[in-house]
Amino acid sequence: MRKKQFTLYLENKPGVLAAVTRKLAAAKVNIEGMSVSESTDVGLVQVVPDDAATARRVLKASGIPFTSQDVALVTLRNRPGELARVTSRLAKTGVNINYIYATGCQCTADCRCYAVISAPDLDAVEKVWKAVR
Repeated sequence: MRKKQFTLYLENKPGVLAAVTRKLAAAKVNIEGMSVSESTDVGLVQVVPDDAATARRVLKASGIPFTSQDVALVTLRNRPGELARVTSRLAKTGVNINYIYATGCQCTADCRCYAVISAPDLDAVEKVWKAVR
């Protein structure tokens, strides 16, 4: 499934990420995926919210610099080799991955995780994913 991902450009200091996540929580926005990368001055935070419109309003109202883009959210079983299966299939069909990050869980064997995939051809990612699940 396609989702909207927001890339936030945050000051790299204690408490900044906490403030942003509190604002999203106060607006009842659930974070379905997150990746944080650091540099000297700016932290790059990629967030996949359950409600993109509300997240966008919160970020704008808070003056937080961000960009947005579509990503594919691929549901995975929580077991060894699942991500390898999907990425191998993408490679075999010639789909390039710009970047990928994944969620995890420690619940029952029926638990589902997500891989958040950015690629030039999200239609191809979704087609491959439907074929392997």
